[in-house]
Order: sequence, then structure tokens, then C-alpha cells
Amino acid sequence: MNAKQFLGAISAMIIRIAMAAVIIVAVFRLAVYAYDFGYQVFADVSVSEGEGRVVSVVVSDGLSSRELAKLLEQKGLINDANVFYVYERLSDYKDKLKPGTYELSTAMNAEEMLEIMCDTQAEPESESEEN
Repeated sequence: MNAKQFLGAISAMIIRIAMAAVIIVAVFRLAVYAYDFGYQVFADVSVSEGEGRVVSVVVSDGLSSRELAKLLEQKGLINDANVFYVYERLSDYKDKLKPGTYELSTAMNAEEMLEIMCDTQAEPESESEEN
């Protein structure tokens, strides 16, 4: 009987240690992910250095910030749509996107892209405008 109780106590202790280890690893991974995500949002680095590749982006009326972020990611202008979305929501450019066609570069960071797409001083080039 004592041997069974002893083995039961050891088994319970092993299970508690394993659960604690799983929780510690999960919290550590979550912390690393949160730090990395925050760094990407606030570091605001471009996809490429130098001149980069120029890509034409059409922002239609009613396009949401999340849809724009996905579009920019598909076109290779940003690395992570979620990072761009959070950056836009936290920036001064929140809800200020102007419809139009924009020439953006992979060398631009999110701030520079938003500055162009939200510019209130210059009129964006529109699809329907012809010179």
C-alpha cells in the first residue's frame, strides 16, 4: 500500500512539473511573438533596401484598412498585413485613405506609403483621369 501511494505521489508530481513546463514554454513563446510583433510595428522597416521595385496600387472608395493591408502584402510591398494594419490604426493616418492609383515602392516603409495614400495636399492620380 505504501509503495502504491509513493508511486501515485511521484506520478502526480511528474504531471504537475510537466504542466508547469508546458505553461512556461507557452508563456515564453507568446512573449517572444508579442515582442517580435511590436518590434515590427514600431521599427517600420521596408521590404527591400535601395531603390526597390515600384508597384501600382489602386485604392478604391470604401476599401478598408485591413483590405488595403492584404492587398499590399499580396503585391509584395509589405511583409505582414497584420503589422501594417496595426501600424495604420495607431498612426495619424487612421481612416484617412484617399481613393486613387498610387505608385509605391518596396523600398518604402509603412509610414511613407500611408503618407502618399493619405496626402491631403496633393490630389491622387485617379483611374478615370486622363491627360
